[in-house]
Amino acid sequence: MCIRDSLKPENKQKLATILKHHVTAGNYDKDFLKNFKKLGQADDTNATVEVKGDDVYVGGAKIIATVKAGNGIVHVVDKVILPTAN
Repeated sequence: MCIRDSLKPENKQKLATILKHHVTAGNYDKDFLKNFKKLGQADDTNATVEVKGDDVYVGGAKIIATVKAGNGIVHVVDKVILPTAN
């Protein structure tokens, strides 16, 4: 699905699911994520966590920056993380 299609009313639920797949109920810094194999997402699925050297990948997306916010931590990733069947 392209970005333009994701904004169509008939794709609202699909877009909501993708956005929820980028959220977790927790406050995990990048180094702490290295202890995980799977990370529960707000869409009730799991994303795989992989460590390659100093790099951490969640759902196949590399964490390229971390921003501490007032209500948690935002990890900037290098691509959209799409949910898969677990």
